Amino acid sequence: MSGQAADRETEVAENSRVHETFRFEEAAQLSVRALNRSHLGVTEIKFDAPNYGVTDQFPKEDAFLVGVQFRPVKFHELWFEGKALPVWDLRPGHSLFYDLRKLDIVTDLNEPFHSLQFYFSRAFMNELADDLGCPRMDDVRVAPATLLLDPVIFKLARAVRPALAVPIEVNDLYSSHLMFALGLYIGANYGGLGITKPVTAGLSGWQERISKELIEAHIEGNVSVQDLAETCGLSTSRFAHAFRTSTGMPPHRWLTKRRVERAQSMLQNPNERLSDIALACGFTDQAHFNRVFRSVTGATPGDWRQVRS
Repeated sequence: MSGQAADRETEVAENSRVHETFRFEEAAQLSVRALNRSHLGVTEIKFDAPNYGVTDQFPKEDAFLVGVQFRPVKFHELWFEGKALPVWDLRPGHSLFYDLRKLDIVTDLNEPFHSLQFYFSRAFMNELADDLGCPRMDDVRVAPATLLLDPVIFKLARAVRPALAVPIEVNDLYSSHLMFALGLYIGANYGGLGITKPVTAGLSGWQERISKELIEAHIEGNVSVQDLAETCGLSTSRFAHAFRTSTGMPPHRWLTKRRVERAQSMLQNPNERLSDIALACGFTDQAHFNRVFRSVTGATPGDWRQVRS
């Protein structure tokens, strides 16, 4: 097993505590490495029948969860240190924050439910603060059992769902970009992460060249933001800001752009089959190729080729 594969296996194992708490043997999960091997994770929790009952106790950790809801629940109870706190009228888009450092937490659910549970280690938040030159976060500024309706959190959570539903079609650049953006947003707005000096400088000439070359070398496969950042000698946060400043788009969008451009070049050869072009350009199959190509160009690969033949 490669070092990167071992890292991913460890990260998923650490994130698996969430689905173990709900006693789900199989749950869609995603975990991405952040700074200095800390990580961010998300687990999809879904139960379509009534009377699920009481979860196991969440293990105490130096981390917190943000549960983003996708299904209305009229009533359920959260138990903190043995005390019941009722939650009423939970709707899609609502978030609940859980500080795993402080409380013994269980929940009693008697209606069908569906949520994404985002796991943020405090190590990640501290490293992010150090990297950006900010004071470290001290606490989560949301009271237990308080419903929060934040459209930015909900938008980012919805954007993460394809990475859980069809992980084979979602590249590492996309998933890590979204998870990192959510962690940064929550830290700045609800964790007291005092980001006062935005990173505005772009990549140096050699950093931009080598990061683009690395993306190009993995155009048919996968490369992560962390891989690009390490190659450029930057932290993940600074690289993400700098790449966007230099190119006008985040790394995952640059990768999509280059895949479509390579496909356009190959489509000019009438002997190249669409299925072969799809695989050569990093798409999982022809259907995936059609969807992405059409979203960028407004035409399917076949129609685009026909117009230019």
